[in-house]
Amino acid sequence: MAEDRGPTPIRRSLERLLAGMGSPEIDSMATLLDRWPEVVGEGLASRIKAVAVRGSELLVSVHDPAWASQISWLETQLLERIDGMIGPGRITAVRVRVEPARGT
Repeated sequence: MAEDRGPTPIRRSLERLLAGMGSPEIDSMATLLDRWPEVVGEGLASRIKAVAVRGSELLVSVHDPAWASQISWLETQLLERIDGMIGPGRITAVRVRVEPARGT
């Protein structure tokens, strides 16, 4: 009979799930989202919002399609900064979602 070890902590289960999906660890994702202004700069952080990590892709949101084009030009630079913050290869792409500003 298998020994009952009790419930598994939620964090451990989430870490295993994320690893299986190829995502960075919870702490790395939290660091990235919390320190996003350090990646893009304080001025751009109000225009380019980091909203999610899906696998090894960072999803960002912008209100203006022109900023979506800028992200493609800045992607290599952003990935280098992210690598320096949370470690190399954890985020391999930046994807952009254009969401019109509320109330417009």
